[in-house]
Amino acid sequence: MAKMYRKLAPCGGEGGHEWDDDVYQGIRKVYVGQAFTRITYVKFEYVKEDGEVVTREYGTISFQPEEFSLDPDEHIIEVQGRCHRLDVKEVITALFFKTSKGKMSPVFGPKKLLNGFAGTEFLFYDGGNKIVGFHGRSGNALDALGVYFAQNCLTMPFPLYKLEAQGGTKGRVWDNGYYDGVKMLRVGEDNCRITYLEFEYEKGKEIETHHHGVKGETPSEFVLDCPEEYIISVEATYHKPSFFRNTLITSLKFETSKGRTSFFGYNTCRVPWNDGDAIDALGAYFAKIPTLTPLSQSKKLSSGGGNGGVIWDDGVYDGVRKIYIGQSTDCVSFVKFEYIKGTDLVSGEDHGKKTLLGVEELVLEDGEYITVLEGCYNKIFRVEEPVIISLRFKTNKRQSAQFGVDSGEKFLLGENGYKIIGFHGQASDVIHRVGVTIMPIIATE
Repeated sequence: MAKMYRKLAPCGGEGGHEWDDDVYQGIRKVYVGQAFTRITYVKFEYVKEDGEVVTREYGTISFQPEEFSLDPDEHIIEVQGRCHRLDVKEVITALFFKTSKGKMSPVFGPKKLLNGFAGTEFLFYDGGNKIVGFHGRSGNALDALGVYFAQNCLTMPFPLYKLEAQGGTKGRVWDNGYYDGVKMLRVGEDNCRITYLEFEYEKGKEIETHHHGVKGETPSEFVLDCPEEYIISVEATYHKPSFFRNTLITSLKFETSKGRTSFFGYNTCRVPWNDGDAIDALGAYFAKIPTLTPLSQSKKLSSGGGNGGVIWDDGVYDGVRKIYIGQSTDCVSFVKFEYIKGTDLVSGEDHGKKTLLGVEELVLEDGEYITVLEGCYNKIFRVEEPVIISLRFKTNKRQSAQFGVDSGEKFLLGENGYKIIGFHGQASDVIHRVGVTIMPIIATE
């Protein structure tokens, strides 16, 4: 059974880059680094359902990070912290963790700053539910931090995420629950705010309708081609206009999987209005649409090179993140590949042997993938079978430098409309042969 996760909005500033670790079975260790005025670094060791440990780290290390370890049957249930505006941006200045066994971490953060500035305190706690992931923002420091809490189990084939409502804190709390999809939205507004929301949901073959706020004049409609089309993002503004007692939702923007958008409301309040029923805050349930890797459409291309050494095959992945290539004086002697599998990075095995000439790296950017492998192979002194003399990689964004020299028999591996998702070949103390496995390029890549 899949689970539902409650995602709490991050506390802190808007600087740095956004990151999101998603959810795991649990957390094994937390590392926190600091400078004289702020938290600068965090590192999390997560445990997956199969027991594999994965690591995620953010920020920069100024001093040796401190470590907080958990027992195998222990989990974090509470995170406290402080954020404070330093220089021109708000950053995290303190962090504190509490576990299901009552164990408490040290207060991470510069103690002098904590005594001198109160800052803004924040607390993540959900009735003892365990924290299974973190998200936030970071650059040279930890700018913001948010958490995922594990919730009750569901009979669903994939995880469900509940994003907390944003906006005002007044009005009546409502929760429509979760469905297979949204079929229609109806939005009412006055000259200043969103006053009414109505949702038509699909659940199996049934349609359920829920509405909130005051309908007023005829609402505007936004119809989706469910189930093929679904909402992928909701943007909103909220404001406390003049003469209003409450903070209210003033605009909404929806974007769908087909690239359509619909905007309702106003970014700023235009006309003061008498206070009354309106939409004070809005949250959402999100389900990740499973991306089916068309492994059945993948195919292995014939390799180029000689027949010496031992056969190796790294297998099939979603993509390639990094390539390591080592050379001897007259051939390619070593290769290693780091692959992408879902949200994880998987390190392939070493093939061949490193020499005193060292190893060069080719790192691919986000959204970059390899389309073509070019190479040359030839016979060299003291090696019976032909070996790889050079390799070069082409991606959807660039062409790499040539590793080795252009000599001998040339080969080219790749097909239009396909990307390389794995490597195979033959190796001894040198690389004798290299081949690729390819998969159709998905339109969104």
